[in-house]
Amino acid sequence: MYMKEFGYGLIYLLCGIFMIGWPLRLLRMMDTCLAFIFFVNGTRKLLKPGKNHKVMDIGFGLLSIGFAVFIFNDQHFSNEIIRMGTAVYMLMYCVSCLVQYLIDLDTKEGHALIDLGNGVFSLFIGFYLIIHPHFDVNVLIILYGIYCMGLAGRSFLDGWTGIKKDYHWQRKHYLMLPAIVLAFLPGQRVQRLQKQTETELMDQKTNEKTFLKVMVQVGPQGLQKVGHIAFAYKDCVYSYGNYDAESSKLNGTMGDGVFFMLPFDAYLDQMLHMEKNSVFEYGISISKKQAKWIEQEIKKLKERSKRWFCAIERENGFSHAQDYMNDYPSRLRNATQVQFYKIRKGKFKTYWALGDNCAQFTNIVFSKLGSAILNSRGVVSPGAYFVWLEHEFKKAKSPIVYRKIHIAA
Repeated sequence: MYMKEFGYGLIYLLCGIFMIGWPLRLLRMMDTCLAFIFFVNGTRKLLKPGKNHKVMDIGFGLLSIGFAVFIFNDQHFSNEIIRMGTAVYMLMYCVSCLVQYLIDLDTKEGHALIDLGNGVFSLFIGFYLIIHPHFDVNVLIILYGIYCMGLAGRSFLDGWTGIKKDYHWQRKHYLMLPAIVLAFLPGQRVQRLQKQTETELMDQKTNEKTFLKVMVQVGPQGLQKVGHIAFAYKDCVYSYGNYDAESSKLNGTMGDGVFFMLPFDAYLDQMLHMEKNSVFEYGISISKKQAKWIEQEIKKLKERSKRWFCAIERENGFSHAQDYMNDYPSRLRNATQVQFYKIRKGKFKTYWALGDNCAQFTNIVFSKLGSAILNSRGVVSPGAYFVWLEHEFKKAKSPIVYRKIHIAA
């Protein structure tokens, strides 16, 4: 399994060398590949069997072939894609940082200046790329090449630390793929696993009993495919999110921060059978000192929170619970008697999908374990944690002692 990390590192290294050494050739290859893809797609639609042929298929087929010819004859198409794609990504990152900066100012949390600096820098880069259509895209390709070299170094280091007998977690920056790439990886993994007949897969290094579990869950549709992450300490699940629909803003990406506590078995049963979410469960070995630290963090979280009542509780709607089934907190409360808590002050008072989200909430426990992903700023998705947890589980001496995959029925 360590050879796979070295293999990834070699791929990243070769990509980085190619980007740095031959950026113009890469752009031309991209143009050729895009033209080929559109040409094949258009031809398939035009040659579709006559019985099922529709006028729309002919139209899209001709349009696709025409677009392929346009790309093939335009020497700057890939340049524009890379320039504008980078600009849009930087502006999105700017929004995530600046909103988090305002949230940190409101809650008087630290790191606000870091988010402000990242946001302003991203804003400048994004607008600069938009208003300079003749920007030399080769510069961006070379920068991406350097980024790939960094990913190669991380993969080689992962492979090496996996072999070491004295491996342990330590705080450091963990370089990862862009958040937009990582976001959908758990969902893709579930789709592959659903083709198998097993509904539960177990990989275990030891029989050691673990008090800490981390769960990455993935749903079948919409934003559920991006996933959610929660942790369980001593078989009590702590899950954080924008559960108060009345406080929800920006299409559900912001709202009051709410968490719930629920026994692990009840949580797992609800996710698998009611919510139809598949769950990746990781058992993590912790020391007595780390357990004490985690308990202190959970205690602090409870002290700055207050009981929050969902719609079915406020309106005493248990006798006609079917009317509340579109509301997730009410649905969960009716099935499990769970209790919700709204954070009144400090970190996580405000939920922000691109900042203080469920993945950052999980850092309540990981910050006490010294894991490498913690120092990341900006967008940290459940997918980022999923990739990191998968990498760490493959290391024989890592604290992750088992992985159990539950496939939704």
